[in-house]
Amino acid sequence: MDNQNKHKIVLKPYLSAMKQMLLFVLVLFSLNSIAQVRPENSKRNYESDLIYYRKNVTKISAIVGASAVLAFALDESMQRFLQNNQNGFADGFANGANVFGEKMFIVPAVGLSWGAGYVFKDDKLRQTSWNAIKSIAVTAVSTEVIKISAGRARPFMDEGAYSFYPFDNEDHYKSLPSGHTSLAFAAFTPFAETYSRWLYVVPASVAFARIYKNKHWFSDVVIGGGLGLISGWIFTHHPKSKLQVASNGIIFYF
Repeated sequence: MDNQNKHKIVLKPYLSAMKQMLLFVLVLFSLNSIAQVRPENSKRNYESDLIYYRKNVTKISAIVGASAVLAFALDESMQRFLQNNQNGFADGFANGANVFGEKMFIVPAVGLSWGAGYVFKDDKLRQTSWNAIKSIAVTAVSTEVIKISAGRARPFMDEGAYSFYPFDNEDHYKSLPSGHTSLAFAAFTPFAETYSRWLYVVPASVAFARIYKNKHWFSDVVIGGGLGLISGWIFTHHPKSKLQVASNGIIFYF
């Protein structure tokens, strides 16, 4: 495949570095409070809960979409800023945060959490862990399909932010979306929504690490984080504990 013949679009936004970093923080951490969870009330009915749930899902999806558009405009300038402002502390932080997006860490950790819920008869922990497992499975499949379909060149390839080679299965061309970020948000969202939204700091740190280590573009982590967040939120807050998907008369329960 001749890369020189590929059509590239170069966009150079003229924003100050401080404004770019501020947007980075706002986009990732604003997801912490974009939807409010209804308090428990036994008198509620399923239909009203479903309407409330759908409104929140629509709101989350709209914010993720708008954030992704903004992130694309900042890809190259964000990369330059982080690559030109590296230091020992940030290196150590990025290396540590990166672990929380590794499949070899996330999958066993959530599995152990699910098992602990059974051993200690903690229904809340068990259900939350199960929601995380379902979220990870759905997000992993979605992420891989998009990665292969998009074929986006990673930043370290030095081909610019707009080089795409659809269906090129080489890892160097599987930048969009960030798998580490999507899995981190998929795993931590059910726990953050159930226990404390401060837990969103962990997947947000993974997102920062992937850009800092020059493995992904800004938009890669925003889209990846959005995939994991939406999946985790859906499994956590759907009015019924199990989602139903009907196909040709067959109903599947998640």
